[in-house]
Amino acid sequence: MEQNVRPQKGRTSICSQRSFGEEFLGSQPPLRGKGKLMTEPYIPYTNSTSSSTGLLASLFVPQQTAPASSTRVVQPSAYERLLRQPKQETKIDSLLQSIQNMDNLSLVPKWRADWKIKRALEVSQVLRDYGEYNGLVWDATSGVANPYMKFMTQWKYPSYQNSFSPSGQFKSLEFSDSSIVVDLPHFNASLSRYLDCYSDDCALPTEWASWAGDMFTYAAHLDSLRTKNSLSYAAVLDSAKKHIGGNDSQYSKFFGTGDFYADIDARNIASLINNRNLSLYDAIDRYYKQKEFSRFITFVNSYGG
Repeated sequence: MEQNVRPQKGRTSICSQRSFGEEFLGSQPPLRGKGKLMTEPYIPYTNSTSSSTGLLASLFVPQQTAPASSTRVVQPSAYERLLRQPKQETKIDSLLQSIQNMDNLSLVPKWRADWKIKRALEVSQVLRDYGEYNGLVWDATSGVANPYMKFMTQWKYPSYQNSFSPSGQFKSLEFSDSSIVVDLPHFNASLSRYLDCYSDDCALPTEWASWAGDMFTYAAHLDSLRTKNSLSYAAVLDSAKKHIGGNDSQYSKFFGTGDFYADIDARNIASLINNRNLSLYDAIDRYYKQKEFSRFITFVNSYGG
């Protein structure tokens, strides 16, 4: 007669070593330690004395490790590797982490009323230089990068110089829900100017280092195309309306989508820092990641609209 084995009181999910080994596994060696409730399907031992005991034995089995010789490493397919590529959210998070790391290096004390603006300016100046918007012209335009900040960034985070270069990880920012591209080196250069002098009474008009400067450069480029291709002014004006902020290799040059949105976003981020007293980290997080602010409404409002 088959003997019924009941779990001990208070241990309804685990069978004792003796009852489990002797009654249910038959000739199998007894368990060493407590049994473990399986979370995956398991084929019960074939030498169980009955279907009921075999079923119960399949629920409580010791962990078993496959022999090392049977281990086989399966390489991911090309499709799996594609799926594992970092998503845009990861890129934004990495950008935010880099900004936070650099902000922590600043010596600007928090008791200053403008400490968020000054720290944001220091970070943007270093990133501006990394993006190759450097030299005497940009030193005069938006200030010389703090030597201490630049030295400490290079010492603690040496990869940043390459990551924020025109060919590095942060050469641009793309978005999965639109075709918008932001040229980040251009953005950092424009942002550094807006943070250096945000008001309208600056000695050098701030917009010259941003969208206004791009517009003048673009106008000169269109004039050269007009002369080269014998175009009328009306035709050039029509092309400009169609291709500003676009991707045309000829008629969007110097004011394509990357430059266009970099100029707008730099103004908007500077506005959030100056008018809403946000840090650079919080402004970028709420603008790009949380999407709390409308791009064009924020831009118009920054000029009093």
